[in-house]
Amino acid sequence: MVVLNWLETVIKLLAGLCLFAVFALVTAQVASRFLFNFSLAAASELSIYAMIWSVFLGAAVAFRHQGHIAMDIVKTRLPPTLDKIANVVIFLVLAVFLCLITVKGYELSQRAMMQRSPAAGLPVGYIAFAMPVGSVLALIFLIENLLNTLRTDVAND
Repeated sequence: MVVLNWLETVIKLLAGLCLFAVFALVTAQVASRFLFNFSLAAASELSIYAMIWSVFLGAAVAFRHQGHIAMDIVKTRLPPTLDKIANVVIFLVLAVFLCLITVKGYELSQRAMMQRSPAAGLPVGYIAFAMPVGSVLALIFLIENLLNTLRTDVAND
């Protein structure tokens, strides 16, 4: 789907920018220590926050490509009918889990908006907001995978 391909491209771009920020901030931190004997406390803190956002954005892309580690020893030995049932159960468990992380992550980010990070002074809620954003994106891609699987099953039957 064109919209989801565009969404994935934007997510990859943002995750890449976050990783570049990690690289740039850590490099600046190391250079300032060795060259100027001065520590950039905010750089260390911001690099951690950028890494958190990168992980949650990257996890959503991994959901789209089913790139997460799977324990499928039992599932691969199931007959086709039970395999389809197992796929539905797995989808439901993942969907509930992602919805839970979305709701609780949003609540956490709202509570954390009043708290400031020690060195950079940013509201901590912006960092915690990576959880619901990444979970909603993962849920979108999970639903896409389910629809693709259903289309394939209907076409094969």
